[in-house]
Amino acid sequence: MLVGIVSDTHDNLDRIRRSVQVFKERKVEIVIHCGDWVAPFSVKEFKELRVMSVLGNNDGDLLLLEKTLREMGSSLEGRFASLSLNGKRVAVIHGEYPELVEALVKSGMYDVVIHGHTHKRRCERLSGTLILNPGWDSVIIYDESTDTADFVET
Repeated sequence: MLVGIVSDTHDNLDRIRRSVQVFKERKVEIVIHCGDWVAPFSVKEFKELRVMSVLGNNDGDLLLLEKTLREMGSSLEGRFASLSLNGKRVAVIHGEYPELVEALVKSGMYDVVIHGHTHKRRCERLSGTLILNPGWDSVIIYDESTDTADFVET
């Protein structure tokens, strides 16, 4: 399964459209958004993709954000999401508290911890847990079957 990962889109429609184009070209099955959409209008650019999102520290109009995602067949999971991708245990959090990100990694409960907030790319493995952050200028294509991540600039 190919998973698209993006964060901190901050209403930047040019970057959002480039990200959506990459996800469509790579035929991802789901997009994980790590928060900081900012305004709900930007969500609509993802209308042809299935999105699972968490909230960031700059997201406004949470009710409309959740409603817009739901109407697209997508979801807003709140501040944190724990999911399974074909047996891989995945944690998703925006990441404004680095201590929480590191606690999730050290807990040993997750195979993958995905976060945003820092606007810096991150792909590292600590104690068997893969930590991913797409940064500001890229998205990640994560292949859960090979447990590999490719950064694609946007």
